[in-house]
Amino acid sequence: MLTRGRSANGLFAGLALALLLLAANAGAEQVPAGPPAPVAQPVGQSAKLVTLQGIRSATVAPGGLAFAAIAFSSRRASPTGYLQDADGSAVTGFGIGNANDGFGLQVTANITSLQTSFADSGHLSLKASRRVAAQIPVYVGLSIDRLAGWGDAKGILASASLQMTWFPQAKIGQGRFPLMLTLGAGSHLRHQGRDPAVFFGAGIGLTPHFGASLAWTGETVTLGTAFRFDGLRNMTFAANLDDVFDQNNSRRVGVSATWLIDGLFGG
Repeated sequence: MLTRGRSANGLFAGLALALLLLAANAGAEQVPAGPPAPVAQPVGQSAKLVTLQGIRSATVAPGGLAFAAIAFSSRRASPTGYLQDADGSAVTGFGIGNANDGFGLQVTANITSLQTSFADSGHLSLKASRRVAAQIPVYVGLSIDRLAGWGDAKGILASASLQMTWFPQAKIGQGRFPLMLTLGAGSHLRHQGRDPAVFFGAGIGLTPHFGASLAWTGETVTLGTAFRFDGLRNMTFAANLDDVFDQNNSRRVGVSATWLIDGLFGG
């Protein structure tokens, strides 16, 4: 795995160029991660709950869908590493447009800590997405994070990532299971958010109520799960183990709940 030195820089540049070319040919100080935004499953895909936790995907919330999420982690991020005390974070956002037949845009407000006054620190994120293949849904996305920071996040440099996500299906025995695969590169992913890195991951929808994923964040491994319950169709729940192998001395457990509001305004 290439994550340092000239090899990492060359791979990062090569991946970024390849994704940009694909999109064109189709027509076209540390801040803790917040709760996962909703995964927009392509039209016609299985009803099984596919998920991919821990890394950015290329999909966005569909136009007219708004979301809010809250998360709690067993360890709190700080500019010098991860502390032992727990903390929470929250996000809220909405989707505009349609990535399946044009461009989709997602706007997200991130609350980076719940330990002091609510919403006293945070930043904005923007993500644009476009579908670039039809038979197997493939999306290319560009994310820009840490915009317009306030509180403890004020003055932190913006970060960007470029990623590709596709949704094949796997036949296992007599059943078919939706997969979510992502490959990307970002500008501030290693060494406490200072250096670029490549990230990738895979998720699978096992039942209509449960999905699981495994991801390389550019520095550590994240094991993720997602849950959905009958009677709470507008909510999803997730539980993650970040830094599974404690490579960065930051192993921690996170849980989150996401609430979806569809049809809030025109897509």
